[in-house]
Amino acid sequence: MEPTLKNNGEISYKCEFNPPKRKQRGMVGREPAMVRCNLCNQELGRITETHLWHKHKMHFPKFIRRFPNANIGPLPWNKGETKKTNLSLLKLSDTLKTKKVWNFTNWQKEHKIYYHNLEKDRSLAELIGTVLGGGTLERFPRTERLRIICNSKEKEHILHIADMLRTKFKKLPHIFKRPNKNATDVYIYQCKISKRLGLSTGNKIENNVGIPSWIKHNKKFAISCLKGLFETDGCFVEDEDNYTQIIEFKNNCKRLREDVYSILCRLGYHPQFGKNYIRLARKTEVYSFKKLINFRNYS
Repeated sequence: MEPTLKNNGEISYKCEFNPPKRKQRGMVGREPAMVRCNLCNQELGRITETHLWHKHKMHFPKFIRRFPNANIGPLPWNKGETKKTNLSLLKLSDTLKTKKVWNFTNWQKEHKIYYHNLEKDRSLAELIGTVLGGGTLERFPRTERLRIICNSKEKEHILHIADMLRTKFKKLPHIFKRPNKNATDVYIYQCKISKRLGLSTGNKIENNVGIPSWIKHNKKFAISCLKGLFETDGCFVEDEDNYTQIIEFKNNCKRLREDVYSILCRLGYHPQFGKNYIRLARKTEVYSFKKLINFRNYS
């Protein structure tokens, strides 16, 4: 601090403060070294995944395996850092939390996926019956999976289920033939499947699943749901030698068997309630019910 004399005779003190120039991260007082891509010989500050994919359609692990001694350039300043170990990242996180926006907020709004509600009709009732009979609903951290297990010999049934899933969820399902087994899985991944179907995820017996009320209280919906149930967990047996015909539904979930039994009774049939089955054994009722649900006919 140096004193100076003004024209009017007053003494003033002038303070000069020259703060040190802040060094840019990663510079350390020198220009950043450039590296050359081993594939295109282009000079880059650092070889990144973005460059490799857009220029060469190659992912970073494959590049490292091909060029294990390649110089990829300096690592980012925040590599391996978290909010708990780096004050800059903590400050950035708090700022974004306060603003409630970040760099991709507008992009997320434009590309947000809205899952439509499923219309309650006969096809949905049949799909729910198919899921209750031979399907499973599984929850994952960011999605859900609906899988229906079919007999590999029933090609038409497999294609029919795949078509139902494609129509309802607007997504092409996967069809997987299990090796060395007579079973084929038809499945899709999507969010909020269980909520839109009105079914719970997990073990069906432990959850004691049943037919939804909107299906049970509507005759047409109930018939379509029975078709889905009998197509997956049911069978039709015709023994000409003993002059017997039966059509039955086998399942270990007691509530589901009770729902099937009550619907059949309301439709005027006389079902048998077994330990793990619901069966129709009267000849006229067997063929009448087979025709009613259009059993094994997918046209």
